[in-house]
Amino acid sequence: MQFLAFLKDSYREARNGWMLQIMLALASLLILLVACIGYRPITLEDTLSQPLRMMKWGLSFDKQGYERLGSPEAVVENFVSTNPAEPWRADYTFDYVVRVEKGADIRKLQRSPFPVGRDGVKRFFGDMLRETYETVEVSGGLPELDVKPKRPDPDDDEGDGDPPFAKAKEKDKKEKADDGPPPPPESRYKMTVRGSKAEDQLAWPHQVTLLFAFEPPGVMMSLRDGVYLTEDYLINGFGAWILLLVSVVITAGFIPTMLGKGSLDLIVSKPIGRTRLLVYKYLGGLTFILVLTAYAVLGVWAAIGLRSGLWAPNFLMVIPLLTFYFAVLYAVSTLAAVLTRSTIVAILVTAVAWAGIWLVGKLNNAVESREEAVREMRDAPPDLRRGPQDPEARVWFIFAPGSWPYVKAVHAVTPRTYQLDERLGRVIAEGVLTPNQRKALGHDKPPRASWAEILGVSAGFIAVAIGLGCWRFTTRDY
Repeated sequence: MQFLAFLKDSYREARNGWMLQIMLALASLLILLVACIGYRPITLEDTLSQPLRMMKWGLSFDKQGYERLGSPEAVVENFVSTNPAEPWRADYTFDYVVRVEKGADIRKLQRSPFPVGRDGVKRFFGDMLRETYETVEVSGGLPELDVKPKRPDPDDDEGDGDPPFAKAKEKDKKEKADDGPPPPPESRYKMTVRGSKAEDQLAWPHQVTLLFAFEPPGVMMSLRDGVYLTEDYLINGFGAWILLLVSVVITAGFIPTMLGKGSLDLIVSKPIGRTRLLVYKYLGGLTFILVLTAYAVLGVWAAIGLRSGLWAPNFLMVIPLLTFYFAVLYAVSTLAAVLTRSTIVAILVTAVAWAGIWLVGKLNNAVESREEAVREMRDAPPDLRRGPQDPEARVWFIFAPGSWPYVKAVHAVTPRTYQLDERLGRVIAEGVLTPNQRKALGHDKPPRASWAEILGVSAGFIAVAIGLGCWRFTTRDY
């Protein structure tokens, strides 16, 4: 009953300051924002045609240059699928066609970044389909126009590598290429794509829809990628930081208000110890944030499920883990409030501690990555080394190898908020993405820190901060 009374007091303080209403409004706005995001499955022809249309649209801004190249137009035609019933598992053949006003303009296109010429076309479609298909093959059309300058032959006595002579040779080569018979004004390439990487229909490209109807051009991704980006970056990233920041501001005044003149005299006159009083006030703040977090996360989860059909229960782990993250910050705020009895100081101290703890985790992660890269370089055979990794190089251009043990020592006793955020992103990915998609994000490797380490060290920090606050609260004469 005592705890419920303190919880009621915290609720009344938040409501009177309009912060509770503001938080509920922000959470409702976030839910509505997520609910307006939809996904429409598209064909491979849509995936390829849209970038080509955007490329033509971009070229049209330079009207003179566009006309000088012969007003090029690139389209895809004659799509043939090996599995029309399950397009995400099919291989495809299609024609990539480049058309200009006259054949001589094709030569101009070949000297421009425009995708024309077998090698250029293969690179263009290979980059576009890298995440969707294993192989891209091209035949027909025109070969590459060899107009790239080459290194001068050391055995060539005529030029001796003289730059003007090399430029003259290059000019002659271009002229010879142009002197040949002009190609036809249409260049057609036979394309074949094989080995779909999409493990199911949800991993197939979708067109993203905003505001229930607007389809921004070029915004295409698999439904799984779209849901993951929404859950991890919009909610667990941007949304979580806003929630934590506002929560710190809301709860920072709970303790100073309790310690105000007259309020504390009334509270301590009741049969309750000061330690229990402070702990109840701390737990009341956590419960307050837990309810707000649950409302926002459950609403977003339902909106995503209804709009996409993908119900990922792993996303609900955001509720307890984000509350635990806030418990670390609120422990700092509680200690600062007991020591200073100032809401403003409690907010500033918590913000500085938040940034410092996060930077320590980020720096420690950079140090571990550097040490891991150096070990891999030393253990790998010479012909398999990925590149030089200087063991003496500084991390972030500041921290020399001699300071790395101190970085690890500081990290060992600070809360693991950075690792907690990283692991939560991994949990969300495991509930939404396929194994191949997780591998592309680097989530196929085991995490560096275990759950026991992350939660244990952070819980220990909370216990120490609250313990110091209770000790100061019980020994100080207010």
